[in-house]
Amino acid sequence: MKVRLLKRRVVKELWDSVRSNLEKYRSGTFSHLANDPSAYLELETSIDEQALHAIAGDQTDLKNCLRIFDALGTLPPHIARDPRLWFYLTHTELLEYTRARWPIPASDGDAVRFIRRHFFGSGSRGVERENAVSRLWWMSHICNRVSNMELERALEAFLYKSDVRASIIERPSTSQTVSVLSGVLGALSKSLRHNQRLYERDRFRQAMKELNLLGGTMLLEVLPDAEVQNIVSSVMGKYQA
Repeated sequence: MKVRLLKRRVVKELWDSVRSNLEKYRSGTFSHLANDPSAYLELETSIDEQALHAIAGDQTDLKNCLRIFDALGTLPPHIARDPRLWFYLTHTELLEYTRARWPIPASDGDAVRFIRRHFFGSGSRGVERENAVSRLWWMSHICNRVSNMELERALEAFLYKSDVRASIIERPSTSQTVSVLSGVLGALSKSLRHNQRLYERDRFRQAMKELNLLGGTMLLEVLPDAEVQNIVSSVMGKYQA
């Protein structure tokens, strides 16, 4: 199976007709999208169908993150940033997963907003963080950059608390600098196996503030990886104790 992107006109039609398609979202299908070559563009990048179809709403985000990365792990980030890929998957191959993981509200008004959030996504950040399928891939992509632990263990630490995860994602200096990210997730992984104190909201926020101050004065991104990870470990260790 090849990666497919919905055509822009189809995306607009779907977005504009969410309310009239509520029954389809709740219990029907959008099989016509997969069966009509004029509805999508097909790229050369392949998808592992077995891994893709193993994604299910009754499984943890951790398991589904691993499966989406098995299915699309080699996806170039510039393609992953195209929302039309994720819109295609939430309406076709992973429609059942999407509505099982994110049950649609009974109120029609709430349902329209909910569908636009989880079956689509608003803006690049919304697509990456709120689209039911895209969020799985992007969390895996972030954790796969960690240099000192396997993907599953990094994801386990990253996914354990949503506010900690959001705090990492919202700080580009952390999520985009491999040595800093590796140090933070390494500390979180140790905390997870000890007493989880680093996951306490105020503790983690204070640790991140201190780390940001150090980053501003020491330019962590230009230091050797091992030195950065030692600095991060030292800062995080004070708040884990």
